[in-house]
Amino acid sequence: KAGTTGFGGEVTAGLLTDLNARAGINFLNFDIDQDIDDVEYNLGLDFSSISGLVDWHVFDDSFHLTGGVYSLNHEISLDARPTESVDIGDGTYTVSGGGTIKGAVEFDGLSPYLGIGWGNPIQSNRNWGFTLDLGVIFTDSPDVSLSATGLAAGLAADIEIERKKIEDDLDALRFYPVVTMGLFFRF
Repeated sequence: KAGTTGFGGEVTAGLLTDLNARAGINFLNFDIDQDIDDVEYNLGLDFSSISGLVDWHVFDDSFHLTGGVYSLNHEISLDARPTESVDIGDGTYTVSGGGTIKGAVEFDGLSPYLGIGWGNPIQSNRNWGFTLDLGVIFTDSPDVSLSATGLAAGLAADIEIERKKIEDDLDALRFYPVVTMGLFFRF
């Protein structure tokens, strides 16, 4: 499987004629550069999750409604090394001696999942096929930490304002979108 939850795999077992249970594991790791509130950050994404899902094949075909849970361990590291004046919170700060801004965004814990999808590895008349899942993981608001070194004095209050801005910007991720495609093989 591959998608917004990362790359991974899962095992599917039939419970009833139209009900399947799935257990899976996913990983996603990469770095990107991104401007957040006019500060250029290097973001290091380190996502992992374990899922437990139940598919109800409503019309005895490949279409299904899905419910379940994801155990999330998602972390985004924030690393900025400004080379010129930077706006943080309500202030503008100059860099002195290689200033840095570091932080982390964390989504952890058990979160419910609802979705729809296509593909039924148990009832398929083929030994292999494709699956597609579309849904939402309902997470808690992310925890954001932020600190700075090597910038002008008086920064603590503005770092807290900046931390809250980032937290507010990421609040929409409480509804984490899931789009995954997979290839199944029956043993």
